Amino acid sequence: MKDIKKIKENLVYDLRDFVQSRKFSDVVFGLSGGMDSALVLALAAEALGPQHVHTFMMATKNTSGLSIELAKQLSYNIGNPHQFIDIQPRVDCALKTLPFVPQRRTTVENIQARIRGDICMTFSNEYNWMVLGCGNKSEAAMGYCTLYGDTCGAVMPLGDLYKTEVYKMAELYPAIPQGIITRVPSAELSPNQRDSDSLPEYAVLDPILQKIESGVLDENEQMAEIRRKYKAMAFKRDQMPPVLKTRER
Repeated sequence: MKDIKKIKENLVYDLRDFVQSRKFSDVVFGLSGGMDSALVLALAAEALGPQHVHTFMMATKNTSGLSIELAKQLSYNIGNPHQFIDIQPRVDCALKTLPFVPQRRTTVENIQARIRGDICMTFSNEYNWMVLGCGNKSEAAMGYCTLYGDTCGAVMPLGDLYKTEVYKMAELYPAIPQGIITRVPSAELSPNQRDSDSLPEYAVLDPILQKIESGVLDENEQMAEIRRKYKAMAFKRDQMPPVLKTRER
């Protein structure tokens, strides 16, 4: 069993060192009302101080009212600067500029994610804030992310944490509302979207990923399919920001 509390303490230290050694004082990222960005906010606020952590709820027509309220509640609990930005007009404008009508759902989903990345980078350029990526190890392994969108950033604090470990670490932060911890994971890029539409449940996926990354060869049909996807998505992992490695010492 991993010592999640010790790993958390080291992530806080390593994040502070990473940001400050690159001559940044503040960080910025999107706060979605989901688990990953919530934990990134808690870690960054502990590492740098809440006043140095800037978050944005960048909503589209697919963003639920619950997500907006949970993000607002979390930011209030943490005490960091938080703003709401309606990005639907930018999504609509991007679609209108295309010489075709997208037929694939993924095309429209990824436009949303990339606009969010663009906004974070714009604030980074203007105010010299470092952008943090909020992805976790499970999503990166399966390519469940958007290149140049939610993978945008200088570093991924959760990049060496499986999703199930993200949930365990979140329990160490009382400021994270239970509504975030207990809700069904969703990127909210399409109506009624859930992570489980594209991935096995994380409680099933994570142990298989650990076996694959440890070189275990005892195959079954599910493990073979996950291994195939893991190998196919290597090109995405190669383009992601560096991750903070977890350590217990």
